[in-house]
Amino acid sequence: MTKPRKRPDPVYTLRAEIRNVRPSYYIAQDGDRGVTDETIVRLDCVIIEASSKFSPHIGETIDITLMCERKLWLGPDDQDARPYFLSLTLRKDRRSLAIYSPIDAIWALPGLIASGSVTHAEVDFFAPKRGAADIRNLSLSKIDDMRELEARSGRQRLSTTP
Repeated sequence: MTKPRKRPDPVYTLRAEIRNVRPSYYIAQDGDRGVTDETIVRLDCVIIEASSKFSPHIGETIDITLMCERKLWLGPDDQDARPYFLSLTLRKDRRSLAIYSPIDAIWALPGLIASGSVTHAEVDFFAPKRGAADIRNLSLSKIDDMRELEARSGRQRLSTTP
């Protein structure tokens, strides 16, 4: 007897227009154990499209934070932190997303946004539990490029109204 196949978890999407970018940098010496530095880029965004289940969030703000932390040891074994997703928060009164990312990508982002090469963020995520969702991926691009890819892939169109 074969087991029934488990259905894959549904993936939802939201797109947000980047309105402002705020980079910051922090560095501290930790005694004789080396130096830690942290780069943070905050994106102030407004949700413009979402999977129909999440259309009430359209028009609301979302804070996207990209971070990178490195431990700079005093020896030859310096290592960067590995990239990983934290979670997406989607609640009535608060929407946010935090990601640890490679440092090169973070430092390039403000220039890409200023030049107009990146204007929007797209987040694919799994169903939230108690307002927190696991992230599948984050894409930063122009909205036209996102919509073109969506059309070519045959994905269902996103809602643009709450």
